[in-house]
Amino acid sequence: NVERRDHNVKIEQVALTSKVDQNIPMNNKKNTNTFAVIISNENYQSVSPVPFALNDGNIFREYCQKTLGIPERQIQYVPNATGNQIKAQVKWLQNICAAFSDVQIIFYYAGHGIPDESSRTAYLLPVDGVGSDVTTGYKLDELYSALGGISAKNVTIFMDACFSGSKREQGMLMSARGVAIKSKQGVPQGNMVVFSAAQGDETAYPNNEEKHGMFTYFLLKKLQETKGDVTLQELGEYITKNVSQQSILLNGKSQTPCVTPSASLDASWREWKLK
Repeated sequence: NVERRDHNVKIEQVALTSKVDQNIPMNNKKNTNTFAVIISNENYQSVSPVPFALNDGNIFREYCQKTLGIPERQIQYVPNATGNQIKAQVKWLQNICAAFSDVQIIFYYAGHGIPDESSRTAYLLPVDGVGSDVTTGYKLDELYSALGGISAKNVTIFMDACFSGSKREQGMLMSARGVAIKSKQGVPQGNMVVFSAAQGDETAYPNNEEKHGMFTYFLLKKLQETKGDVTLQELGEYITKNVSQQSILLNGKSQTPCVTPSASLDASWREWKLK
């Protein structure tokens, strides 16, 4: 499979240039109650690629397995996922929660997001999706509804995407669209906390020096520094502070991550940990 070999080569090359891709902390204790889905969409069929998304997903998978102690069979990693593949992974998580009790869920996505220009509703864009046609996307509220309705102990979602219609490397996803749109980024449900890479009409930028998305780089860096022993509140504060500062320094533009818990949760979510 030539395409797959090319992806592997690319991952190996960029892994030599990023500090977070090396010295990944090892956790000898197995985290048998946690299940993870990791989707990294870089190579799109109809729109521009998302720089470093494959590296983002691949290295986050390594942290899930090595640092968080999640068994390999409990991690579903799907590079360049189509719409049906994304839906299949959501269904897998629903089936897991139906079969097991006291489950923790991690859902990670790196790739394009798009807005509905009339309703401003946000959608994930599969690699076979069309940037100007939201019917080819996966509505963010549909994802939150599906994962919020399962009987999981908690669900943590990481979104290294923006939903303004812009590209990771600046510019607009579709050339006909001249301005970014301030989209509605979905409403978390159930026992869910969502980490978003950017707000409103902002762009989720890359960190070209580290060959990762800016958001994912600082997510991985905090997991590396703490060996995964970090609360969601600490993780969110670290990501928001560092991404906001470094985006101005490196890209000259604002990018403001946010952490949004479901309205039904009390303050205890702040003490949740991934391991």
